Amino acid sequence: MAGRPALRALVALAAAAALLAASCGGGSSTAVTVSPDASEQAAGSQLSEPVRIRLALAPDPIWEWLKDSGTVMEWEAANNIRIEASNPFDPFAAFAGGHVDIVVVNVLDVPRFVNQSNREPVVIGKHTTDRSILAVRRTSRAETLDDLIEARIAVESPLGSTLLWGLIAEGLHGLDLRVDGPDFELVVVDAASVADLVVRNEVDACICVPDFGVPHLADGTLRVLYGGRSAAEIYAHERIGIGDVSPVADVWLTDVEWHRRNEAAAAAFLELWNVGLRHWGSNRAAMVADYPHLFSVTGDNEIAWIADYASRHDWFVSSAHISPDEERMHDFMAAEMVRIGLTDIDFRLPRLHTVGQPDPASDYAEHRGAEEPIADRSESTRG
Repeated sequence: MAGRPALRALVALAAAAALLAASCGGGSSTAVTVSPDASEQAAGSQLSEPVRIRLALAPDPIWEWLKDSGTVMEWEAANNIRIEASNPFDPFAAFAGGHVDIVVVNVLDVPRFVNQSNREPVVIGKHTTDRSILAVRRTSRAETLDDLIEARIAVESPLGSTLLWGLIAEGLHGLDLRVDGPDFELVVVDAASVADLVVRNEVDACICVPDFGVPHLADGTLRVLYGGRSAAEIYAHERIGIGDVSPVADVWLTDVEWHRRNEAAAAAFLELWNVGLRHWGSNRAAMVADYPHLFSVTGDNEIAWIADYASRHDWFVSSAHISPDEERMHDFMAAEMVRIGLTDIDFRLPRLHTVGQPDPASDYAEHRGAEEPIADRSESTRG
């Protein structure tokens, strides 16, 4: 009789996993499997206390779908993990204060987490590529940054996407795009205002994410340069880096010590996220229509515009896991930022955790001092 509670627990977990597979379409491409740790717990005399993941991210359509579809609830039961999600106004403060375990941040903002927090951060996965665009008024004749020399360009930060556009400016045009640089006048403003400043003719162009400018983009008031491509698409397709790998933008960041204690839970979380990514990849238009407020759109015209843009310029990644090629791209970009003076010489990032690699809780990634091999690789891949 003493084994019946454990047997019932095992049966319950198996049923939860089966229900999860059914809720995700029943195919192997969407089902979340029970982790080995969860199976072992179910087979024991009793389940341990669930692992808690305090998750911080901006309002996100994939997360909302995972909750609304029942996927999170079934996954939590199957893996004996509980996710406590929040949308902090300042992700850095939440992380630095020890209030969250996993947070979504722009990978090019990570130095702030490294240098201004007592916690040792490590990147365990990816969330998006860089979807920022360079937009001008429809009456502008500009097509590239070459046509905007000495122009006023609104940006939301000197870090993040602005750094990637700095690499594009130098790699494609030999120009210096940074605050106080000689070729452009960068105006740092709130993210929600960058597109409006262009429309009001207060600046000549803006570096912004599409969803913050949809009303103006959908009605044609604003026009996207570089054929509508995002920064990630330009950087990859113009072969500025090490090939056609898209640079990672937003990443999943955690603390080294937390990861050491909860590596299985972190890995299971990334697999959960992959379920949402697969659903997004097959149902972009439907998800935009279901969660229009999370894309900052209202009305059929704006919903149609962002759905069409996402279908042609998708910024969500196909997998939450970071590949070795993406890690090499990241290291190359970091070294290039130092080389051309976009960042301080002490610029460092935590090691990215690639698929199949051991615990990423290693020392910070140094710029390897291998400038010659990196430069050779860049020259060989440029068109």
